[in-house]
Amino acid sequence: MRGTAAARPGAARATHVRTIPRALAHRHAVAEVFVTSLEAETADSFVVGAQLPRMHGHYGDHAGALGEHHDLIAVMEAARQASIAVTHEFYDVPTDRAFLVRTFNGSGIDSGAWEIGGAPADLELRVRALREHRRGELLEGLDLVLDIASGGVAMGTVDGSFSWVAPRHWSAIRAGYRKHLGLGPFETPASAGPRAAAALVGRENPRNVVIGVPEVTESRARAAVVADTTHPILFDHQLDHVPGNLLIEACRQTALTAVGPLRLVSVTSAFDQFVELDLPAVCVAERTESGVDATVVHCEIRQAGGVAARVDLEFDRAAPASEDTRS
Repeated sequence: MRGTAAARPGAARATHVRTIPRALAHRHAVAEVFVTSLEAETADSFVVGAQLPRMHGHYGDHAGALGEHHDLIAVMEAARQASIAVTHEFYDVPTDRAFLVRTFNGSGIDSGAWEIGGAPADLELRVRALREHRRGELLEGLDLVLDIASGGVAMGTVDGSFSWVAPRHWSAIRAGYRKHLGLGPFETPASAGPRAAAALVGRENPRNVVIGVPEVTESRARAAVVADTTHPILFDHQLDHVPGNLLIEACRQTALTAVGPLRLVSVTSAFDQFVELDLPAVCVAERTESGVDATVVHCEIRQAGGVAARVDLEFDRAAPASEDTRS
């Protein structure tokens, strides 16, 4: 059953007056809600407004020239919130549902819209539902693609495939997977563990470092995933697993220790298993291609003898960097 909001063919537009209710974006902190409006255009297309701040405690924490542009992962977070909010507003998905992500990808277009200017970036996200995942008549998931622009200038595209489950089903899934790993009931770890130096991964605030001290060769890097459950943004609310955005960031940081301070321009990610907070996990990043324009790094998140996530990252070799932050 669809929501009751009326579609506005040709008239839907993004607005940026206030944020949407935090429950629609699955955020606890109002300050972490980026989405500002939701409009239906047709039965399966929507226009969403979002705003990126000029400075942000996590997404805006980048050293040197990397801090002069909005972060692709910040735009992907706005798209993630938009995708979830669309399901609640227009597909009648209850806000207590837990979301499972299968794939999540983002690609930027080289344009001036990425430069941080004198005002927050007002985004327009044009959302299209490409496929519905159903069990009988019950809608359980969507494949969405979001075309993103700011001030009428294209920034890029984000797409993802995800599903949702009721709380009782989620508990059963999590208990079954932990039993498979030989784990009992979840308890929040007491310590996040040692971290790499902030400058090594292009960060200024050590709390935003999500990997341990890496082992680096000419084309490969390996580092422990460090999940600080007290981080107020990455763990905006209590979770019983390592969230996907932290895993992507761990891949980025591990890759940067091998390739240097380059700007991220593309993410392709697939999540096959949960990553548990109370088991060691590592990120292995290997350079697969490096040319004049781009460097591509393939990353894997490994835990309990298996590969839990695969993330391919593309970095812009032409992006300016004020200094080489590798040590």
